[in-house]
Amino acid sequence: MPGLITFVSGPPAAGKSTVARLLAAKAKFALVIPVDDMRLWVLSGLSDSVPWTEESEQQFQIAEVAACAVARLYADRGFDVFVDHCRNTRRLDELIADQLCNYTVRRVLLLPDIEANLARNASRTDKNFNPLVLAETIEHTNRLYRESQAERWIIVYNTNLTPQETVARILASATH
Repeated sequence: MPGLITFVSGPPAAGKSTVARLLAAKAKFALVIPVDDMRLWVLSGLSDSVPWTEESEQQFQIAEVAACAVARLYADRGFDVFVDHCRNTRRLDELIADQLCNYTVRRVLLLPDIEANLARNASRTDKNFNPLVLAETIEHTNRLYRESQAERWIIVYNTNLTPQETVARILASATH
């Protein structure tokens, strides 16, 4: 039986990577796919996401399709797969419909309030760049996520939640 594929999305510094890893730790067999890390496999010609360009869009789409291919391979072998990716829910819904239509996919949107989101970003130490360059992107994406039509998504407003409490909310929502 194929494993469950979970997309964890939200603005930068919403807690996607932490939550994806914590969710994966609860599975017997699990794989976490950080789409940003896949993009770093490009050794020449990588297009940055700030500023966003047509080339950035094309490279993100390649990474998304590649992430889905890897997710299918592992899910087919019984792994639960957790895709960590900051992308709007409309685009991810299209990607899931196109690439994962025969799989069970859980969609999770992490959405801290903007002040908490910016504070989390400012305190990050796990990036190889100054995370403050993402402040404008966070403000923009946080607002867009709040305005999105994410009917099929488990939305967790995780401003005042620990990562463990966020995971508990996701798991409780998934059983209803």
